[in-house]
Amino acid sequence: MADNKTHNRWLYIPWGIAAVVLLSYLMLWRYGAAEMKSAVSDWVEDQRAAGVEVSHGALKADGFPFFLRLHIEDPYIAAPETGAWRTERLTIDALPYDLNRLIFSTRTEQFVSLAGHGDWRMSAEDFRISIANDKRRDWVFAATIGGATARRDEDGATASVGSLILDLSPEETDKTILTLSVLATEAQVTAGGKNIALDKLQTVVAASEAYALADPDLWRKAGGALQIKGVFAQLEEARFAAAGTLRLDGEGRPQGDLRTEIIAPAPFVHLLGDAGVIAPEDVESAAASLTLASIAAGGKLTAPIEFKDGAAHVAGVRLTGVASGRANP
Repeated sequence: MADNKTHNRWLYIPWGIAAVVLLSYLMLWRYGAAEMKSAVSDWVEDQRAAGVEVSHGALKADGFPFFLRLHIEDPYIAAPETGAWRTERLTIDALPYDLNRLIFSTRTEQFVSLAGHGDWRMSAEDFRISIANDKRRDWVFAATIGGATARRDEDGATASVGSLILDLSPEETDKTILTLSVLATEAQVTAGGKNIALDKLQTVVAASEAYALADPDLWRKAGGALQIKGVFAQLEEARFAAAGTLRLDGEGRPQGDLRTEIIAPAPFVHLLGDAGVIAPEDVESAAASLTLASIAAGGKLTAPIEFKDGAAHVAGVRLTGVASGRANP
């Protein structure tokens, strides 16, 4: 009889261990939820101290046991001379045992006000932004957006993107260099009777002396450079690829050369015309000249784009004047 009682007690031990583990995990989850709420409150106070207007409604945690999910009701952020953003609900996801990576997402309509660019309503099938600490690169900012559309209230201008994947972080070997990679498909902007569209855009660029990027003149004096490791664009039958390094001249304008390969350049020239980069009266002549140069080269135009003295030239064709990077006085 005593042997049976001893045997029965052993049967309870695994359940007891499981109960302790579950209780410990629940305590960890609740601790993580409290830390996330505290971090949100601290961030709000820091932003208010910096002159940014921030408000929100209730904070609610759920997702147990697999996720730690914090819902923020009615978040609103407004920065002086920059713009404002709000939505009905913003969700922050993290793992209960690792708060070093936060994923921000929303499924509700977003309202964005941009200084000088009007008020926009935006919706997306997939909208996720993440911020993570990284042992090698210090930090990583990433965004994944799919099926996004936006409309400007005052004039009905629209913008859309089929998919957008973005990654921004310091270089592992030199933290003063910021590297940005972007992959976008089916991007389109329609405004003022003009339609600007790209089937695909993929690029990797790195900016040195990133600590000075906010001030173009300081960035130039610090020796800052924009290394375009690769850019590829596709529009209908047209293809464009480029790589090279650009800097700012004494007037704050880009200077340097980009190695390029262009197939069927006319659609890109018309795109630059619609975007206001090339004067309307110069669009057709530039398209014809580059098309002839491409045909003469066997269908693929391989020539550098030279940025100098505020202008850009390729294959002897002046594309445009380039605006100064300096702020207006």
